[in-house]
Amino acid sequence: MRGLRVGFLRKANEAIFGYGSPTTLGVFRIIVGSLAFINFLMIAVDFEAWFTERGFVPTRLGEQFASRNADLPKLNLMFGIPDTGFAMAFYALVVVAAFCTAIGLWTRVATILLCVGTISLHMRNQAILHGGDTLLRACTLYLAIAPSGAACSVDRLIALWKGKAPQIPPLVSLWPQRLIQYQVAIVYFTTVWHKWIGNTWRDGTATWYVPQLQEFERFPVPAWVDSLPMVKFTTYATLIVELALATLVFYKPYRKWVLLSGLILHGVIEYRFNIPLFAFMMCSLYIAFYDGEEVTAWFKRLGERFRKFRLVVRTPKGMKLAAGPRRALTAIDPLDLVSIPESPGLDPHWNVETVDDRRLGPGAMARRMIGAWPWAWVPGVWSRVLRQGLIAEDAARPQPAPEKTHV
Repeated sequence: MRGLRVGFLRKANEAIFGYGSPTTLGVFRIIVGSLAFINFLMIAVDFEAWFTERGFVPTRLGEQFASRNADLPKLNLMFGIPDTGFAMAFYALVVVAAFCTAIGLWTRVATILLCVGTISLHMRNQAILHGGDTLLRACTLYLAIAPSGAACSVDRLIALWKGKAPQIPPLVSLWPQRLIQYQVAIVYFTTVWHKWIGNTWRDGTATWYVPQLQEFERFPVPAWVDSLPMVKFTTYATLIVELALATLVFYKPYRKWVLLSGLILHGVIEYRFNIPLFAFMMCSLYIAFYDGEEVTAWFKRLGERFRKFRLVVRTPKGMKLAAGPRRALTAIDPLDLVSIPESPGLDPHWNVETVDDRRLGPGAMARRMIGAWPWAWVPGVWSRVLRQGLIAEDAARPQPAPEKTHV
């Protein structure tokens, strides 16, 4: 019995605190960083109204609103500073941090700045926050404590290019990823708990009330959607899906179907109700239920479906890609659609061949590599990357040791 207990505890410890691929955390960083960047750009439209002394919530009013829970410590670098110039500079710094987080540039510093900046902006004006903002704040903390730049990041591409990183990312602690999973479970479980306390969720009429609030209106739906049978169905279906997302999602045979149900639920909410980025934030956490190896394998399987778009790229005659640039280009091609032989080509220029022997320009490589999409469209960047990665064939060969001479 004791041996069985020890074995269970060992497996539980490995599952929670074990090591694995950082790919999932890298994808999660891209999604959350992008959503944070979009969120702050949306706020920029009314920045003066929400974060300056000339707006609806001057500093004193914001501090009074935040002091309702005075016994709880709060992180707010904007506390007591009414200067509009400082507020705008601080806001711009947070926007830059969100962008750098999304692309994975200076990842450790960027994620910490994003976390501290997001918390400070939220504490500066809590009147405009909703559940999606609260979740964003929590996610930035997970990014700050996780090895977020270990995969799918510009930092890693630079290290690969310089030959300072292996082709396969080293294993990292999965504890931050587990925290994200538990965050999902806690959010949905407490949601069901509080909903069940109220009468409208138990009697099956709760989903009728929100569509009657005009400030949440977005896109029209047929009238039968608000009929009593449909209202009862959507009310109880919401409770069932949310409870499954708090429990059954941890059971792998049911995981896919539970997460798919969650995507449908939040897709309906996003279509019908105007709650900015809420559905996207909730669904972004679902990726945490898949290990990095599973995410990598999924991209490879997807690449098999698009194998007719595969390319064989041959370098110019007498030239070849250096080891570092080759690894970097391979890393931005998760679908494995581009093959670059190590031997130099026979033509004087780059030669890009399709599976049906058609010839394309070097730009076709960037269109196949997902990691190149955010930046390869900038004029001259892709060609410059290819040129800098080339070395002469003779330079890649080990040079013989010089013969000793005697005087």
